[in-house]
Amino acid sequence: MSTQLILYPQHHNGQYNFTSISSANSFLVDGLNFSSLNTSSSHDSATIFLDSEAINALAPLTVNTWYRLRWGDTTLPALPVESGGNLVFNSIATQTYSGVFQRLSSLTIGQAYDVTVTVASAGVGRMLIRTFTNPPTIIESDSVFDPTPLTFTHTFIASATDSIVMLLFNHTGVDNVTVNTITITPQGISPSLAYNDLQDGQVIVDLYENEDIPLTLSVDDFKNVAEKVQSYSKAFNLPATKRNNQIFDNIFDITRSDDGIVFNPYVKTQCCLKQDGFILFEGYLRLLDIQDKEGEISYNINLYSEVIALADVLKELTFANLDFTELEHSYDKTNIKYSWNDSPDPSITYLNTGTSGFRDAYTTLRYPFIDWNHDILIANGFTGSGATPDMPELTSLESAFRPCINVKYLIDRIFNQSSFPFTYTSDFFSTDADFNKLYMDFNWGAQSTIIEGTGSVEGSITNPATTSFTNLELNTTDFSTEFGYNTSNFNFVAAEDATTYTFDYAFPIYMTTPDDLSLRWQQYNASGTVIDVHDSITYASGSMTAGSYVDYVGSFTATLNQNDTIQPMFKTVSSGTGSQGVVSWAYNTYVNATVGAKLITGNVLLQTLRGELGQWDFLKGLMTMFNLVSVPDKSNPNNILIEPYADIFISNTSSGTTSDLTLASRSITHDWTEKIDVAEVKLLPLTDLNKTTIFKFVEDDDDYAFSVYKNSVFGHLYGSKVYDASGFTVLQGEEEIIAEPFAATVPKMLMTQFPQLVTPAIYSYNPDDGTSEGFDNSPRILYNNGKVTMSTDTYFIPSHNGLSSENQPDYLQFTHLGAVPAVVSIPPAITDTQDFHFGECQLMPGMGNSTSKNLFNVYWLPYFAELYNPDTRIMTIKVNLTPGDVNAFNFYDTVFIKNRQYRVNKIDYKPGDLATVEFILIP
Repeated sequence: MSTQLILYPQHHNGQYNFTSISSANSFLVDGLNFSSLNTSSSHDSATIFLDSEAINALAPLTVNTWYRLRWGDTTLPALPVESGGNLVFNSIATQTYSGVFQRLSSLTIGQAYDVTVTVASAGVGRMLIRTFTNPPTIIESDSVFDPTPLTFTHTFIASATDSIVMLLFNHTGVDNVTVNTITITPQGISPSLAYNDLQDGQVIVDLYENEDIPLTLSVDDFKNVAEKVQSYSKAFNLPATKRNNQIFDNIFDITRSDDGIVFNPYVKTQCCLKQDGFILFEGYLRLLDIQDKEGEISYNINLYSEVIALADVLKELTFANLDFTELEHSYDKTNIKYSWNDSPDPSITYLNTGTSGFRDAYTTLRYPFIDWNHDILIANGFTGSGATPDMPELTSLESAFRPCINVKYLIDRIFNQSSFPFTYTSDFFSTDADFNKLYMDFNWGAQSTIIEGTGSVEGSITNPATTSFTNLELNTTDFSTEFGYNTSNFNFVAAEDATTYTFDYAFPIYMTTPDDLSLRWQQYNASGTVIDVHDSITYASGSMTAGSYVDYVGSFTATLNQNDTIQPMFKTVSSGTGSQGVVSWAYNTYVNATVGAKLITGNVLLQTLRGELGQWDFLKGLMTMFNLVSVPDKSNPNNILIEPYADIFISNTSSGTTSDLTLASRSITHDWTEKIDVAEVKLLPLTDLNKTTIFKFVEDDDDYAFSVYKNSVFGHLYGSKVYDASGFTVLQGEEEIIAEPFAATVPKMLMTQFPQLVTPAIYSYNPDDGTSEGFDNSPRILYNNGKVTMSTDTYFIPSHNGLSSENQPDYLQFTHLGAVPAVVSIPPAITDTQDFHFGECQLMPGMGNSTSKNLFNVYWLPYFAELYNPDTRIMTIKVNLTPGDVNAFNFYDTVFIKNRQYRVNKIDYKPGDLATVEFILIP
């Protein structure tokens, strides 16, 4: 009996080389099709050519991104372009240069790398390859080639992890040069036949003589509804042979030095376990420790499956690690309304090229109407806004419209981020129409506006007060240009309509002589007329003493239109020296300010609240909601199959009697009747089940609508389900299954007088002062119900970002229901409305009746119907499994034993011995 444990190098490209990349891909990004080249940034120089000048001019360089340059004494050549999937240098008959360059990432210092350029058509001139350090730019290496149709290679030694590589063409003729490909790969060591190295850099480790590696194979712990236990091996030892020491790079030797191929115990090591040529296990190896017992050294390791590795890879990553540059767009009324549309109506206008392959103009990002702050007014005809009286009036776009991103898009971006080792296959994700209409909110947190920038001042106020309102002069500032701070007039000037400023300030005013003192912020329109006053206060002279300070401290938010101004001001009754602002730096004079954004950028989406969300937490929450099972793909060990439990384990078998049906027609894959050892059979009911199981979402304590509902129905959590198995009288205990990190969402009428305007309510409320505001809410999963046109009502959208205001009858509706009001039939029918919460509960007025087609009944009940069936049994028995049996077995297969059908819960397999198999007797 032959057992082989095969390891891939931690990074491999077909050579036995631990510093090679994890696939045959190049370290250079987009060097095969150059699809991003034509939209890349560029730098021109008409007087002198300095390649480092272009790098410095375009710094800081984004890694793995193309940049272009050109130089000419009198005439500039055309920039290099992508044409037909090739890189083309368009030549002119003058002494000119043009080029492309890219900042690499994840290089290994000291490693030799080959830059390989394939030229398809030649031109007259010279081709140069140069590498630089990232600024300050110092040339590391340089090669010159004649660009004849051939492949030429330049080699450099990486002195940093992010060197810059540049390809230049010196034009001396009129012929163009076409480059097919540019690749950068580390130099490798050819496989050593003496050590029986396999293809793709695989190596076979030495085992102890006649060692058999025990495996525990499982994909789902049927008895534990909250766990998905994956396959693994118990720890075992490998001898420290010469071969194994080479593979593990003598990691036990504390004096070893970094020679560029050091084995890293903190990096995944792909492996494959074979017996008699059959693959028993494909996954990853973990080095636990090195043991030295009286001079005999051994490596203590274990093996674990792909799905466990997925959690390991994602657990340190957040959404902030993703790149949402392709989703950047102007935040304005037009794009918000376009996001409500489906093809062929207009869609959002994105500012950058879609690079991921997953962005869809219509479905990726949408702006539903959500009550984020509950600061929506009822227009009374006196605000001067043009809002229809007695209809809702938004005070800002952000009050109702914040971005939500499609869940399927987010999954695809997670699995397709740079150097990600896994792919997935899921019919549910790809084809389920309802799942593909689910979105997660990308609320940015408690602040009422999207923040474009922040600025501040700390210093002193030296100008004296007069009997007329005079500006408090900020003698030092740190406000960026979007604030429009005028250092001569000491005021803020809005550049666009509906610019939102938020101020937090403190002015200690030194009073040499007590006097009445008035302070305020005054807001002017473009014509210089005062249109609003903020934080006005007056201090009476009787409350002061000579030589004392008056603290003017506060915060407020103001919305300005283009060329409106706002400024802090003060005055006294007496002029001259009766009251004078004289403060020191140490006394904390400051103004902190933020200004609302005009763009939804990657930073707005990912450097705020949602950027902190863990990628694994997001996926795990979806798996809990839909009872998803992840199964390794035997045809591709790095691919994970993800489907709902019922689709994996519960087959639709043919009808008929046992005698007239084949095993295959009954979805039975294996007949192990002759393989079991009947000498010892252990059969027992599932006595470790819980009496009560509660399915719920996380609770947002600040969610006012959720809390009101909970308190009104005696503590029942909106969207939850309590599975009561008290009919099984011996059962005890309670378990909670929480779809963390997601919270339930309460949709309701915005106000009772507007029954057609149904929105999610996600805001907090302070009963002490009767104010409401946004909060840092847990993420919500919401269903796109589509655009709603109200027949009688409208709501007012204010002017913003240069666009006029309007009264609007349409909005995009998101809820947790597949339709509003919910369609429910008795008895339940397949056409009933889907609810993306766990359980039935009374819905808010206008939402219809509660539907039984919810997450529990659709995705969890098939599981619980088997779990809590009185005829369900656990049977543990010895089975004579061959390596071929294990290789051919899938955990979604059913097994036939003595006219009964079983599902396998777990296999404890040890080569050369009977396997212990835990079966589930399917009722």
